[in-house]
Amino acid sequence: MKVWWQQQLATEHPFQGLLLVVLGSMWLVGMMIASWLALSALFLLAGMGILLITFLIVYPSRACRWLLLMLFCLLSGSWRYTIALPSNDPQQIASFIGSTKVTIRGVVLEEPKLQGRSRSFVVEAHTLSRGTQAPWLDVHGSLTVQTLGTSLEDPYGASYGDEVELQGKLQSPMMPDTPGIFASMSFPRVKVTGNSGNPLLLWLYHLRVLLATAMTQSLLQPEAALLIAIVLGLRTPALQPLASDFGVTGTAHMIVPSGFKITILSGLVASSTRWLFPTHNTRQLPSTTLRDWHGWLSTLLQLLCIGGYTVLSGSGSAALRSGMMGAVLVLAPRLGRSYNVYTALTFSAFLLTCFNPFVLWETGFQLSFLGTLGIVLFTPTLQRFLHPLERLPAGHLIVENSAVTLAAQLATLPIFALTFHQFSLIAPLANVLTVPLLSPLILLGLWISLAGLVTPLFALPAAWIAWPLLWYVQMIVHFSSKVPGAYFIVQTLDLTFSWLYYLALIPFALSLRQSVITLPSKQSTKLLWPPRIWKRLQIGLALLILLLTFLSIQFQPAHYAMTLQFFAVGPANQPAQGEAIFLRTAENKTVLIDGGLDSSSLAAALDPQFFPWQHTLDAVILTSPRLDQITGLMDIITRYQIGTVIDARMLHPTTTYAHWRRTIDERNLHYLPVTQGMTISLDHETLVQVLWPQAQGPAGSDEVRDRSLVLRLLLPGLHILLLGTGAQSKQTLMALSNPSFAPLWQADIVQMVGDQETTVSPELVELLQKAHPTCLMLTPPQHTQKLPAQTFPGTMTIKDWQRTFTGQIIAVAQSGTAEWRLQGNSWRLQFTA
Repeated sequence: MKVWWQQQLATEHPFQGLLLVVLGSMWLVGMMIASWLALSALFLLAGMGILLITFLIVYPSRACRWLLLMLFCLLSGSWRYTIALPSNDPQQIASFIGSTKVTIRGVVLEEPKLQGRSRSFVVEAHTLSRGTQAPWLDVHGSLTVQTLGTSLEDPYGASYGDEVELQGKLQSPMMPDTPGIFASMSFPRVKVTGNSGNPLLLWLYHLRVLLATAMTQSLLQPEAALLIAIVLGLRTPALQPLASDFGVTGTAHMIVPSGFKITILSGLVASSTRWLFPTHNTRQLPSTTLRDWHGWLSTLLQLLCIGGYTVLSGSGSAALRSGMMGAVLVLAPRLGRSYNVYTALTFSAFLLTCFNPFVLWETGFQLSFLGTLGIVLFTPTLQRFLHPLERLPAGHLIVENSAVTLAAQLATLPIFALTFHQFSLIAPLANVLTVPLLSPLILLGLWISLAGLVTPLFALPAAWIAWPLLWYVQMIVHFSSKVPGAYFIVQTLDLTFSWLYYLALIPFALSLRQSVITLPSKQSTKLLWPPRIWKRLQIGLALLILLLTFLSIQFQPAHYAMTLQFFAVGPANQPAQGEAIFLRTAENKTVLIDGGLDSSSLAAALDPQFFPWQHTLDAVILTSPRLDQITGLMDIITRYQIGTVIDARMLHPTTTYAHWRRTIDERNLHYLPVTQGMTISLDHETLVQVLWPQAQGPAGSDEVRDRSLVLRLLLPGLHILLLGTGAQSKQTLMALSNPSFAPLWQADIVQMVGDQETTVSPELVELLQKAHPTCLMLTPPQHTQKLPAQTFPGTMTIKDWQRTFTGQIIAVAQSGTAEWRLQGNSWRLQFTA
């Protein structure tokens, strides 16, 4: 070993072209050493100066020269990490964490991320004040801010580049293992004072949302959310139920940014720019590549697309690593240099840690970096080990995908075990069954999103082809996660295991002595069918899917069973919250009344009511601008083609309602404000009568509570009174008790928002007695806040009043989705969990 080391240092070009790898590794090792030892930044800087002077003195000696250069990189990495620590900066934002409210001014560094019903974003703090009369202090550092919101783009909230003023209490980071974030604020008061973001990044982030919206308008959920994650690496709320399945089956790389996706994009751009190359000069000498403007134009287009796609993928550490390596892959041949994956990987890690030393401890970066390194090192060996499987049909595909999956798992096993406390055994099989579809899905996703920007009609052919593929991927991943023994949980594991594991793995990796992946030649690759036949089969399958979809559209039934469904919707792993009522008439007119508190659960309930190519609702009705009624509808009016949007129009709009109206205007949807006395005809046998509110409300009333819509549905053989939140308004109940409303009281079903503990006022009891319903439907309220109910003398709860009610009381939160279906001349009730 000593002789080899001396020979390497004595050569003119040491380490056989891997000099940057060695120096970059020393830089990273220096950062790790600085994270273990409390080193002085001044001491490290002095050491770097001494090494630099010594380097100049002993420059003629190759061995000393390279050794000093390596030590200089080691100290440089330690110094860069040390000066970034908050303990070495008295003006770090972490120094002001405490119970006192502070005001912080800063800039939003990146696009907000959705987490359930909240938005989180990172703010770079500039100044801080501890009170209204306190002076403004200069501060440094980033903090995570959490606010309410469910939209990717909120025109009334903070977004990338916004200059914000935050007022609240500084706390420790929400996620202690998030590198580079040393403080947080939960639900502070946020004021946007301006925008200083990069215009190009602003446009790219807005384009990202537009592309995602185009996909949601062409596909139903959860297939749309899956395609968005595959193409853009964007996690939307509808993907949340599937995320755990992808994690335990080792297929999570499909829904995050990766180098493979960059390679596909680069190849697509290169193929589409071949016309730039003269046909008589396709092969050039290395000395002429620098003067070939055709090639440089193609390379520039590829670099621009890679850069843009990296931003569209979220600009996270994994996306940046993939983008940098893709850029080096495209640029190296143009400069007459061979591409070395180790050099590209080290170069990307060096650049990322230069700007943010703490990225080295990000789980995403570790998985991306080590996974790529493992694929490069171990895939050829594993392919040789699995070579006997190539005798099977499509054996080469099985061997290649299995080897790549096992190689990545081998390199990242401790990270997965320590971070996610699990290890997947089903990963090779799940990847073999799904990864071959990744390339066509990315191409179809790009077609859908780009064509959808023009008109959703142009995106439909690609959406029809993509839907069965996405459904297949979703089913394979889901069923793979349910296989007994698919994965096992790792509970007790410490950091020592990781170090011992990698200390044992390094000698094995060095013994392989592989610098690049050796891909099988075309002659040695045994395909199930010849390439020409395989291409024809792919085209034939796509045409068959289009034909079957077209025939399904043409032969839709002329008459449908009339149904009225009360959906049980709510946030994941929580009881149902909010009302969402779906009506389908016999003539296939569809109406959605309110949307509940959670858009994901609403999509899971509503989307299966339609064919995959259908995205049309004839009417959407908002009865009240409360969060548990408007949140789900915000997603629906964005994804669906809506015939008419109906509400009572707020006289003094809240921020949430203003966002609702702005979305309606931006999408050019037909808007119909309704008031008392209006009747809406859905078809020749279905009517909607508006009983409340009046055109003008009394001064001083609670507009959200006292002006909520009260509707009466007239269906064949069934009358339904939808009181909604109006059941808690004294003003509404007194107005409806007026004798002039007597013809409208009669109802077979009465619906109201509430539960067993909801108070029942005397006015409501009187109204229910006059309506004399056979069934009372209770749709659940939001649990985090009480209904804005008024207190009345002599009130009782639903639970108390139930003893005197002779009809049936159905609480949707306990029963699940309740569906009334017209069968013949009678209505039948059934429940689904």
